[in-house]
Amino acid sequence: MLGDYRSIAAEKRLQRSNKIPKEWLIAPETFHEATNVLKVPFTCGVLTDVEYRITSDHDATAVLEKLKAGIWSAEQVTVAFCKRAAISQQLVNCLTEIFFDEAIERAQQLDRERAKNPGKALPPLWGLPISLKDSFDVLGHDTSTGLACYVNEPAKENSAIAALLLDLGAVLYCKTNLPQSIMTADSDNNVFGRTLNPQNIALTAGGSTGGEGALIALRGSILGVGTDIGGSIRVPSACNGIYGFRPSVGLVPHDGVRDLTVPGTDGVRSSAGPMATSFRDCSLFLKAILEADAWRYDSTTISLPWRNLPVKQKLRIGLVQDDGMYTPSPPVRRGLKRAADLLRQSNQVEIVPLMLPNAKEHYHDLLVYWSLSGSDYYIEQFARTGEPEVPSLKAIHLLSFPGTTLQGYFDLNVRRAAAAKQYLRIFLSSRIDAIMMPPAPHTAVPLDTWTTASYTGLFNFLDFPAVVIPVDEVRDHDVADNLTNAKYGPDDAAVYSLYTGPELYKGASVCVQVVGYRHSDEALINVIGVLDPIIGRKDLQKR
Repeated sequence: MLGDYRSIAAEKRLQRSNKIPKEWLIAPETFHEATNVLKVPFTCGVLTDVEYRITSDHDATAVLEKLKAGIWSAEQVTVAFCKRAAISQQLVNCLTEIFFDEAIERAQQLDRERAKNPGKALPPLWGLPISLKDSFDVLGHDTSTGLACYVNEPAKENSAIAALLLDLGAVLYCKTNLPQSIMTADSDNNVFGRTLNPQNIALTAGGSTGGEGALIALRGSILGVGTDIGGSIRVPSACNGIYGFRPSVGLVPHDGVRDLTVPGTDGVRSSAGPMATSFRDCSLFLKAILEADAWRYDSTTISLPWRNLPVKQKLRIGLVQDDGMYTPSPPVRRGLKRAADLLRQSNQVEIVPLMLPNAKEHYHDLLVYWSLSGSDYYIEQFARTGEPEVPSLKAIHLLSFPGTTLQGYFDLNVRRAAAAKQYLRIFLSSRIDAIMMPPAPHTAVPLDTWTTASYTGLFNFLDFPAVVIPVDEVRDHDVADNLTNAKYGPDDAAVYSLYTGPELYKGASVCVQVVGYRHSDEALINVIGVLDPIIGRKDLQKR
C-alpha cells in the first residue's frame, strides 16, 4: 500500500491552499452562512473594478475580441481569472490543480511576443484563459482524478487537448474537481472533498465535471473543457445553469485523459467538450478545434472540417416529454413546456411530438458497457491507499455491477448498432433537425441523491451530440405534487419524490437538452443558434 489516503489527502490539500496568494484570501465569515454564493466575488474585495468587469460582464468570445483588439493584455485577463478562480475555490471547493504562476508567466510571454511583432496574426484563442477537468494531463501537474493512489505523480506530457489549446494561444491556469470513480453526479472524493453548488450549497454541483460547472457558474472561468461518458458535461451544466456541449466521440482530442475503467473496455467512449457561460463560446471552441487539424494531436480523432453551413430558416424540433423511465418533476415539466411554447410562438420552429423507443433497455446496456469486467479494477485502485467508497458512489452501486462475457460484449455491440439505426430512422422519417427534452428528470438535487443518468446516457450509447441550455429556474409556483404523477413504477416514484417544493429548490436552474445527428455537430450548433435566443435565460451574461 502506498500509504494511508488521509495523510496523502491532507498533504495534497495543503499544497493546493498554499498556491493561493495570501492577498487573494477572503474571510470565511463573509460567506459561511450564505446558501447562494454567486454574489460573493463582487463583495469580497479581492477583485479590482476592472477585474470584476473582465470576469463578470463578458463571455469568452467578447473577452477574446478585446484581447485581440489590445484593449486588455493577456496578463491583465489571466490575473483577473486566476483571482476569481481563487475566490471560487474558497467558496465551493472546485479546484484540484492550481498553476496560476505558470499561467501569468505564459500570459506575460504572449504579451512580450505581441509587442515585438505587432503585425503578426494572432492564433484563434490568443490569451484566453481556459480551465480543464482534472482528468486531462497537464505537464508537471498531477492527474489524480480524486484518487490518493495517483497523487504526486505529475504528468510527463500534456494531454492532446492541452497541447492543442496552448498551440491555439490559450492560457491554462487550473484543473477542476470530479467524483471518486469519475462516474457519479456528486463531485466528491477522498482527496479534495466535495464541490458545492454555488447557486445553492444544499444541492449537488453535479458530476463528473462538477468542479468545472461550479467554477464557471461563479465565473472563475468562462470556458472550460470536460468529458462525458454518461452525462458528465451535461449533468453539471444543468446543475449549475451553464451551457454544456457533448460532441460526437472523437471530434475533440481525448488522448491523455485518465479514465478509471479497465483499459481497452471502452465500448462506449468518453467525449471531450466545452462548458461555458454562453452557447456561442461552445461554438467558438468547437470551431477552433475542427479548424486546427486536431488529428495531429490524437490518432483517434475524427477529422471533420468546419464547413460554415448555412442556417436553416425553419426548423423542425422533436419534443420528447420524458424517457419512459423517469417522470420529470414539476419545474422541469414547466421549463420544457415554456421552451416549447416560446418556440411555437416564434414562427421559426415547428414542434413535432416524439417518444423514445426502448430507452430502458438501452440504458441497461449502457450500464453493462460501463462495467464490462466488473468492479475489481476500481476496488484495486481504492485499496492501494485504503480508500472507502464515497456516499454518491455507494448510491449508484457501481462497485457491485457484474461483468460480462466476451459473447455478452459482442451481443451488446449488436444491440447498440441496431438501436443507433432505429433512432436515426426515427429522426429522418420525422424530418426533424434535432430533439428537445429534459437533461434529467429533476434539477440539481440534495447531496448524494442523484442516481440515474438515463436522460443523458442514452445519447452516449447512441453517440449523438447533445447540448444543455439553461432556460429558467425553480420558482415559488413550482409546488410539489402527488407521487401518483410518477408514471413508471417504484423506481420512478423514488426519484420523483426528491422534489419537495420551492423551499429547498428555489433558484435551482431549469434546463433543456437538445440532441442532434451523429457527426453533424456543426449543424447542431446552427440549430442551437436559432433556439437559444428564443428560449435561453437572458441573465447569464452577467453574474
